[in-house]
Amino acid sequence: DVGCGSGALSIVAVKRGALAATAIDVSEAAVAATRANAVLNEVADRVTASATQLGDIADEFDVVVANILAPTLIELAADLRRVTRRSGTLIISGVLADHHDHVLDALRPMVPVATDRCENWVAVELRYPPF
Repeated sequence: DVGCGSGALSIVAVKRGALAATAIDVSEAAVAATRANAVLNEVADRVTASATQLGDIADEFDVVVANILAPTLIELAADLRRVTRRSGTLIISGVLADHHDHVLDALRPMVPVATDRCENWVAVELRYPPF
């Protein structure tokens, strides 16, 4: 969970069956909120939160989620691709529905396989071809 904020995505992931979740954010307040919310939701043993920079993450993950605005997604694109396992899925959100092609371009060679729209925002699921 890149840009974990309150940790909601990590918490939902483990509540829905993920064995563990790694949550990172540049804000120490977000890291603290994620840890506190993991305790409240009884998943603190499976959610790890830190202020580790994405560029310093060496692992690859089956699922990477990033609910971050477009400029930051573009800035982090190379690292988002790098930490997403070749057989994995990257889910981005926090991007405007009518203005996100430049984000998708930055994430190539990953390609969209599903897009969900809510009002003026989209969440896009991307994978490496072939799927």
